[in-house]
Amino acid sequence: MRIQLNLDSMAVLLFCGDLVVDNTAPLTQDEWYDVEKKLKSSSKKSPSKLFGMNKDTLIQILGIDEYIAYKMISRLSTLNDLMFALANLENEGIYITTKYEGNYPSCLATSLKKRAPLFLYYVGDLSLAHNMVSIVGPQNVEKRLHSFSKNLVTKIYDEERTLVSSGLKGIDAYALKVHLQLGGKAVCFVSDHMFDKKKTYAKPIREGKLVLMSAVDPFAYFNVTNALDRNIYVCGLSELQFITASHINSGGVWFTTIQNFHYHWTKQLVLDDDRYNGNIRLLEMGAIKVTYEDILSLLTLDQIVEKNEVVEEEEEILIDQMSIYEFLDEYEKPIIKTI
Repeated sequence: MRIQLNLDSMAVLLFCGDLVVDNTAPLTQDEWYDVEKKLKSSSKKSPSKLFGMNKDTLIQILGIDEYIAYKMISRLSTLNDLMFALANLENEGIYITTKYEGNYPSCLATSLKKRAPLFLYYVGDLSLAHNMVSIVGPQNVEKRLHSFSKNLVTKIYDEERTLVSSGLKGIDAYALKVHLQLGGKAVCFVSDHMFDKKKTYAKPIREGKLVLMSAVDPFAYFNVTNALDRNIYVCGLSELQFITASHINSGGVWFTTIQNFHYHWTKQLVLDDDRYNGNIRLLEMGAIKVTYEDILSLLTLDQIVEKNEVVEEEEEILIDQMSIYEFLDEYEKPIIKTI
């Protein structure tokens, strides 16, 4: 298999990508969408046309800010480096797609809109990324949550849905492990050390059971911002997301769920368990309830949503605030074990 990209994809990778180290920073996502908007309102239309433009054309014809034009011209000089980097990825069995390719997961663009990553690195069969459900929760897992998650994973497997997971230590990793052991199909979206993790998941990738995804350089180390974005991408890929346990103002699960109340990336179901104050608060805020009995019943996941979802008039949600530093501990570097 070879990396095959159209010219629009090459343009976004050149101007916004993180594969090439350069003195000039790549365009941010917002800057790229501004350039794209100006292209669409001109006679140029396609990002591929940017390859034939100089600084004056960018400024005078497209009306691009002078500093942005400077960054773009500087990035144009790194085209050969980008081609070399792509060849290296291909040799390592890592591929890339962009929002301009037909195999880019459409659910990401639909749910996240301009928040969706412009490009994705992946290892494995990208066509697995459909009809997805995610399970999230704490790193320290109680026996009762293990039982709930295992029963939920079994239901996901029985319905032939794809599990999407961050692979983080705790509930996320446990659910992924059980699903793969059952023979289910999965997406593991990571935010660091993708190169190492492709070795960890080599067997299910080779068997066509798992696709590994990342929105950052496959050799990137841990970064808080990337970890937070990864949680959002897992939300965006999910038709449904089950929250097993959360605590108020603590951890990435809480932080991402609160954002989802505002942006509606996915439907989230929260376990009805009063031992977790975050669960109580999320249910009070309007999250869909799911019980232990629901998961043990013969109801399908969609039937559980239909049974428990309460449709109310929209009102402004008072979002609980938390400091980014309050959930740094949630993102310890995961211990890599071969599956």
